[in-house]
Amino acid sequence: GGGWQSGGKKDYKIYAVQYPQRGYVVALISYRFVQEAPLPACIEDTKCAVRWMRANAAELHVDPDRIAVIGGSAGGHLALMAGYSSDVPELEGQGGHAGVSSAVAAVVDLYGPTNFTLPEVRDHPVLLNGFKKRYDEAPDLYRLASPITHVDAKDPPTLVIQGTIDTIVPTSQSDLLVEQLRSLGVPHYYARLDGWPHTLDIFPEVNVYVQRLMDSFFTEVLAEKPAS
Repeated sequence: GGGWQSGGKKDYKIYAVQYPQRGYVVALISYRFVQEAPLPACIEDTKCAVRWMRANAAELHVDPDRIAVIGGSAGGHLALMAGYSSDVPELEGQGGHAGVSSAVAAVVDLYGPTNFTLPEVRDHPVLLNGFKKRYDEAPDLYRLASPITHVDAKDPPTLVIQGTIDTIVPTSQSDLLVEQLRSLGVPHYYARLDGWPHTLDIFPEVNVYVQRLMDSFFTEVLAEKPAS
């Protein structure tokens, strides 16, 4: 989270502690904030992290075919971009492990923005700070960094979690993504939580529910397939 300009690994400590106890390998990633490098640098760094994990899968005891990504707010956006843009060469960056796939098997998006090109959001000051250019100066860049523009029928199963009174990322952003996933036949699950705001999973009772949703989702989409 943090609008691509703040936040740290400790923010997701609860997931990093809980999920290894359930048998998952968990890695928390860092990425360049927009103060250092504007969008899409943080997307490149996220995809580089996936390539690193896949390249080191044997040492890390990771199944390279069952890598999932999760993020909230700006991190939700980055998780979605990792999920949907593995076939976009211009977003791979130069971070290393060239030639290793950045594809993932599943995406969990907590209240992440999905489309920066819409008139009602594209002039938001956070986006201007992130891109360092206004939409009318770089419409192709805003489109390139929008997850919804990359969705196709081959994309990974996606769990979307969104509160209906979110004043930071409009609920309509998740609604539009889910409609796109539905229209293309991408497996998806939408938890539209009535009466909850942005960063809803910081509330203990909601976090318990979110983890249950994630547990069910991961069990279904990451379950090891029997040998044929």
